Order: sequence, then structure tokens, then C-alpha cells
Amino acid sequence: MSLRVLISAGEVSGDQHLARVVAALKSLKPDCEVRGMAGQECREAGAALDVDCYRAGAGMGFLELFRSGGKILSSFRTLCGVIRDWKPDLLILVDYPDFNLRLAKVAKSTGVKVLYFIPPKVWAWRSGRIKKIKRLVDRVAAIFPFEPAFYARNGFSNVTYVGHPLAEAIDSKTPHSVREENVLLLPGSRRFEVERLLVPMLQAFEILKASHPKLRPIVLLAPNIEPAWVRSLIGDKVSQEVFDLVEWSHDQPLAVMQRAKVGVLKSGTCNLEGAIAGLPFVCVYSGTLLAKVIVSVFVALKEFSPVNIIKPHTVSELMQVRLSPLDVVREIEPLLENSERRTKMEQDLLSVREALRGNASEHWTVSQRVARCVLEMCGGSQSESKGVGQGVQNV
Repeated sequence: MSLRVLISAGEVSGDQHLARVVAALKSLKPDCEVRGMAGQECREAGAALDVDCYRAGAGMGFLELFRSGGKILSSFRTLCGVIRDWKPDLLILVDYPDFNLRLAKVAKSTGVKVLYFIPPKVWAWRSGRIKKIKRLVDRVAAIFPFEPAFYARNGFSNVTYVGHPLAEAIDSKTPHSVREENVLLLPGSRRFEVERLLVPMLQAFEILKASHPKLRPIVLLAPNIEPAWVRSLIGDKVSQEVFDLVEWSHDQPLAVMQRAKVGVLKSGTCNLEGAIAGLPFVCVYSGTLLAKVIVSVFVALKEFSPVNIIKPHTVSELMQVRLSPLDVVREIEPLLENSERRTKMEQDLLSVREALRGNASEHWTVSQRVARCVLEMCGGSQSESKGVGQGVQNV
């Protein structure tokens, strides 16, 4: 009987990362059957969708959870039925922990093996979930280099560091040695982030322009952010001259980061993209006072940028209730010159970039390493496991 793999990805990014794993599995074992909850990219990679996560409401935020609770519950029941009737050999979970850990419990109770790719960030907050992972998950495919040691300290050793999914783009995105006189402003993909961050970012640029007249701003907007709304948001808070200088971009972040000289990036995954592109930047966050208190009490981190979690003190962080343009200028200005600060940051970003690749000497991609974990867990032959590294160009 062919290998049967059930998948569960509840968000857009999870669908994208998992699609490459599905493609790797299909390349290695063409008769492998893959089905479950994901999106269009997994379908195109060869998975059958019992639940389309884009339509099921699974990838929505906290407030939308209450509006879509019925759809999410229906999705859960559908996947439970697949576990019961189809009897998969293995379940691959991707992120989306509240949903996926409950699904892992069902799988475990029926004897289905569980692999967690992109596990919950238990090292940052809600560390109590590691008890559930130890009880319900057979193996973790970790995406941060420090995760295996963290899990080992907490009594769970079956963790494989496979590298970060963003590392798939590293070989084609080598850092540029010559960059344009641009400052990249990336205020995020959520409206509340843009509301809090974009205007202070532009005001910081306006201050910088007085001493760096050749400098130009690039504002990278997510596809869901409407230009008309952005214009109304800015209003008269920055000069018309600055507004006219802005290059509004909807390009892929890595492409824009390749040519910018410095960046002001909101905290999050885009910081890792900055490291891959070798872009010196300052990490910013602006939230409510309540959010700041919650983070300080419940998040077990002293630095919040994922770049600094991998290599401490690499980039400056401005975690403020109201982002100060003057503070942004203070942190960015030394990076505009060939200063010791810029040189040190470029070296540290290169270290982060290499750490994200995992064991580069193996010549496997991240998705191929995850596929190898699947085969090992399902009793794949040694030759099959080794074969993952032979089809690098085909996956």
C-alpha cells in the first residue's frame, strides 16, 4: 500500500511552506498520497484538499475567530473523519498550534504518527504547550537553530533542525555590495500596524533627508493595503515634497531589500528576509500600552526581532507605544555611512543568514529535509532517505 500522509496548514504562509514539502515527497515517492487542510499551492504540488484553509476561515486573526468559529469547527471535524476513515500513516502539522495540537491528540489516539513542521514558539511564550508536544508529537522539524537545545532542556529530544523555509531563497539572493541611496520602510501587512508605523517612518525620513539629500524612500505595502487608504492616512502629516519622493512598491520583500541601503522594518518574519538580503535595518514595533505590558509579562524574551533571537544584539529594536521619528533617525543614521556599526551589522546578518540554512554541506533544501523526516518516521528505506539529497534541482 502506498504511503498516506495527512497535512494540516491553516494559514497562507503554512500552505506555501508545506507545498514545497509535498513536492519533495511526490518527487521521491510518486505514489505517495497526500491530502488534508491547506490551500492552492499545496493543491498544485499534488495534494488533495479536504479543507481549503483560505475558505474555511482557518487563517484568520483573533477577532475573526468568533465570526468563523463554525467553519473552523467544521474543518476540524472533517480532518478527524479523514483520520478515522482514511487511516493515514503520518500527519504533518504546520504552525497554527491551537488547532493543530488538538488534531494531534486525535491522530495520536488512533496510532497515527505526528510530525510538527514549524512548531509553536514555546521558547517565546505559552511554554506550557511543550508538555502537549511531548505527549502528542512524535517528531519536531524545527526551523530555528536554537530550538533543538531548548526542547532538549525540556525533556524532548526527537527534534531535527531542518533550516528556515526562507532559506530556500538564499542561493538566489546573495547580498549586494553596491546599493542604491534608498531607505526601505516596511510598516507591515495589517492595517493597525500601518496606522501606527507608516507616518513616523516617513517623518523620520523627512529629518534624514535634510542631511542626506540624495536619499529616497521606498514604502513596501502588502497587497491587501489600498493606496487610497494610505494617502488618507498620511494626510498632511508629512510634506508634499516627501510624499512625492516616495516609491510605492508591492514587490516581493527580498527583491526590494536587495537594492535598498538601509531599512526600517516592523518586527516579524521580514526581519529574517532582511538578514537574507544583507540589509542593515532597525526593527520597530508600535502597539498599545496594554500590549506592551502583556509582552513584558508573558513573553520570555529580552529581544524580539527573530534576527536578535538567533544572534543577540545584531539590530537595534524600538519597541514603543508611539514610535519616535527622532529615535528612528538616531538608529538609522550611522548605518547610512560605511561606519563600524554598519560593518558589524552586515557581518552579523551574514551569520544569521548562514544559520537559517541549516546544514548547508548536505546540499538538501529545507523541504527535502522535512521529506526525509517523513520517510524515516514511516520506515522508508535507507536508499530512499538518502535519495532526498539527489533531486535538489527537481524539487
